[in-house]
Amino acid sequence: MEKFLQEKYEAFKKLAAERFSYDKIDLEFIVDLVYNSLTFERRVVTREDIKNILSGKHENYDENLVTTAENHRKAFLFMADLAKRGEPLTESKLKDCHSILMDEHGGMYRTFNISIQGSQHTPPPHYKIYARIDEYFEVLRGDDLPINKIAYSHLQLAKIHPFLDGNGRLARLVLNYYMLVSGLAPIIIPSADKEKYFQCLEDYKVKKTTLTFINYLIQLEEVSFEKYFK
Repeated sequence: MEKFLQEKYEAFKKLAAERFSYDKIDLEFIVDLVYNSLTFERRVVTREDIKNILSGKHENYDENLVTTAENHRKAFLFMADLAKRGEPLTESKLKDCHSILMDEHGGMYRTFNISIQGSQHTPPPHYKIYARIDEYFEVLRGDDLPINKIAYSHLQLAKIHPFLDGNGRLARLVLNYYMLVSGLAPIIIPSADKEKYFQCLEDYKVKKTTLTFINYLIQLEEVSFEKYFK
């Protein structure tokens, strides 16, 4: 399996070198990214709404939606810029990205315990977050296969659930940071795939396997090349 994953990674990396550049991350990709990420949270919003907002047409929309959409774009571009410069993601940068996403309510870990509706996994108690985040970045500094590291970056952050709100949006941005810094094209997780995506998260949180998610990522990278980076 490792040989297969490495071969897939190398093939995608070659394709990205041929087709992808940071200048090719256009408005259509970012609109789809923001739209799908926000509709995971059951927000009543259309793709046209998001495109209008990100095109500067704010007058017919709720101020909170405008801020949320604009902040999501800023946070994605923040991560893309880090990857473009080859700058490592640190705990401080993770908090910075969350602050961009959530405005003045971001960048601070939750201070009480939570549960996640519909999940068999309970996130760690709040007093263990710092230790879990330290372990998280220690693993990411290791020498695992890039595709394994990419999957772990997303799944483990979602499992820790360090912030009170915005964890899903942040974890999807972190995923794209590691895609980009590993030489791949960014991807979009469609909100239409919500059940499939949540099953990937559950398989990792409960069964401790990344394979379901890695196979899904392979499909999403293929879609990125077919739809956005031709």
